[in-house]
Amino acid sequence: MSLTFFTADERPELREQLSELVEAWPRFMLEDPVAASCFRLLYERFGSLQHFLVDTRSGELVAEVNSVPVAVDLDDLPDRGWDDVLERGTTAAETPNAVSAIQVLVRPGRHGQGLSAHCLRRMRDAAVEHGFDWLVAPVRPTAKARYPLTPIDRYVRWTNEHGLPFDPWLRVHARLGARIVKPCPQSMTITGTVAEWEEWTGMRFPESGAYVVPDALTPVAIDREADLGTYVEPNVWMHHAL
Repeated sequence: MSLTFFTADERPELREQLSELVEAWPRFMLEDPVAASCFRLLYERFGSLQHFLVDTRSGELVAEVNSVPVAVDLDDLPDRGWDDVLERGTTAAETPNAVSAIQVLVRPGRHGQGLSAHCLRRMRDAAVEHGFDWLVAPVRPTAKARYPLTPIDRYVRWTNEHGLPFDPWLRVHARLGARIVKPCPQSMTITGTVAEWEEWTGMRFPESGAYVVPDALTPVAIDREADLGTYVEPNVWMHHAL
């Protein structure tokens, strides 16, 4: 297998294959309004920081790596996390002092091959190549969905027998030298009607209340009277000194 990174500027046609990767996300994660309005701007304004990992023998898109330059204060990273850096990084007239991770997305069926760490290294290297000393990341702790009732402040303190983060994706970052800064409790907010949430999750919500749904890191709040479901996702700020 021959794997090669290309930037979105070098191979813009690879965006046509992204729908095959997006299947890795839970359906409701594709409904974030900030992503809907801002994600395309990553390719339009910062194509050299968006990377596609390609199997050059088959032409298959294996993974995507997205990041954005942004102005941040390491002593006061925003609670809105992912939504904040994507929105400000693509639309605000601020002088960036860091690069923020947006996502590492690996094709379903390709997990367990060390590709996430490979992609994260490419993101770190690209930040250095663009003259930045910091990479910050509002990390989605992948195993948190198994513990949706555990507050993120407690979850982030869990460690394994080696003293590394309990969560596997936090652990990948830590092994590359990143440190946990703090949780960002409102990293992404997704709302929809009750019918939409039933479609996105394959569940029924007969009454108002908090529901544990597959792949959500915290319960979804359903208000049948208002015909509204609200999901507020917590992430974890991590800092890579480059």
